[in-house]
Amino acid sequence: MIGTFAFSGLALQDSLASHAASRDSIDAKHQARQAKAQVKVLEANLAKALMINEALWEIIRDKLNLKDEDLYNKLYEVDMRDGQLDGKNQRSVSECPKCHRKNSPRHGACIYCGEVIDQSVFGLE
Repeated sequence: MIGTFAFSGLALQDSLASHAASRDSIDAKHQARQAKAQVKVLEANLAKALMINEALWEIIRDKLNLKDEDLYNKLYEVDMRDGQLDGKNQRSVSECPKCHRKNSPRHGACIYCGEVIDQSVFGLE
């Protein structure tokens, strides 16, 4: 037979667990709303960047008397710099020019000696 105190303790545990689950649900909903808002901002920024790129290409094309084919050829060249035609220009592991150790492509400077490896303005963090 379960005593009165044991029974009320179980009820309290259930109540606390229910409250914690409710709080977790509220937190998850809040995080989902934040993520959704961030995605909307990123989508708007991407649309703007695409429009700017299109305008810049048209200016360059018209000023230099180029053709769209010239852009396609350059895109192919840049895409193939990493050896794969995949719509990305992923850098591979690089060797530090100073200490000659291997470094991940996500590092702009050698993690061992601090020497600057990537000075590209197009590197992504």
